[in-house]
Amino acid sequence: MAFERTRTVGKLWRYLRDPGVRSWRKLAGVAAVAYVLWPLDLIPDGIPVLGWLDDAGILAAAAAFLVAEVRRHERRIEQAAEKTVDAR
Repeated sequence: MAFERTRTVGKLWRYLRDPGVRSWRKLAGVAAVAYVLWPLDLIPDGIPVLGWLDDAGILAAAAAFLVAEVRRHERRIEQAAEKTVDAR
């Protein structure tokens, strides 16, 4: 279990360090955290439950986006590696 998380963090790190990935895609997670911490929300946190649900929804959407992006990035790297091996 810990090994899998280490690999996942490594994949995320590779994704974030890749200059071929657009900056706005990398900043999706940062933007979601900023939204949660920012005092002005779509639904104010003063409204019980609903105020927290919009924060949770934003975080979940950003997490799903980043997971899909990292997977797509890994597939792209694997395909590039296969083309390099085939070219030899």
